[in-house]
Amino acid sequence: MSLKYLLTVLNHRILIILIETVLVYYLYYHYDFKLSVDFTILSIAIVFPIVFSITSAYQKRQEALFTFNVFRNKVIELSNIYYSVEGTSKKQYNSLFHSLIQVQSLVITHLINDSKEAIIEIRKARKNIFFVIDKDKNLYNEREKDSMIRVKNELFQSVEKLFSIKFHPTPKSLRLYCLVFIYLSPFIYNGQILFVNSIDTDLKNIVSVIISSLIGFVLMALYNVQEHIENPFDQQGIDDLIFSEIQINEYEQLD
Repeated sequence: MSLKYLLTVLNHRILIILIETVLVYYLYYHYDFKLSVDFTILSIAIVFPIVFSITSAYQKRQEALFTFNVFRNKVIELSNIYYSVEGTSKKQYNSLFHSLIQVQSLVITHLINDSKEAIIEIRKARKNIFFVIDKDKNLYNEREKDSMIRVKNELFQSVEKLFSIKFHPTPKSLRLYCLVFIYLSPFIYNGQILFVNSIDTDLKNIVSVIISSLIGFVLMALYNVQEHIENPFDQQGIDDLIFSEIQINEYEQLD
């Protein structure tokens, strides 16, 4: 499994940065170009924004997981309150429960596939569920009525929050900045490596190329990690939400 995780960061960008790094190194070496650069400044300019974007994407994933669990619990809570109301039938409860399951299915469909039709259907379902609850209002006492309206509102607030998380990723300008500077970085740190490597030997050149390539690999791998966890819904990354494990199932329906 660990090998699978490692392979997920490998893509065409890794190949490009490695080729670029080697070419720039030997170009600088051929023309004896050396540049004294403070690696601390380079770290602040490149590594810090990448780490910040990874942290932002991770927090987004955690918030998405928390919000979906809120949605899940509110569906169960709303259906349980309705079930406990004296006078409601098993058929009425089943109808409400299946309507809520349908909302869940639409939410998951939209989060995975970015379906605009699903959003429209979800917002229609919100009204329908309200009407289902409202038509039996003569059966509720004030506490039950207030509880159902509150839970229903909280349920759909969590749905809208999931949509907001999906539609507002880590700023694209920050991600573009990171990518541009990663591609520019070999022109900077290769000059510094050659500046430090004052003794010209084959062994030192080989070690310098390896170190230079490793720096490029790590920077681009970090960028790829951020990209994988950026969208926790699309089921393409290894750290996405596993909907099959957290969604409400039919067996949770009260008998």
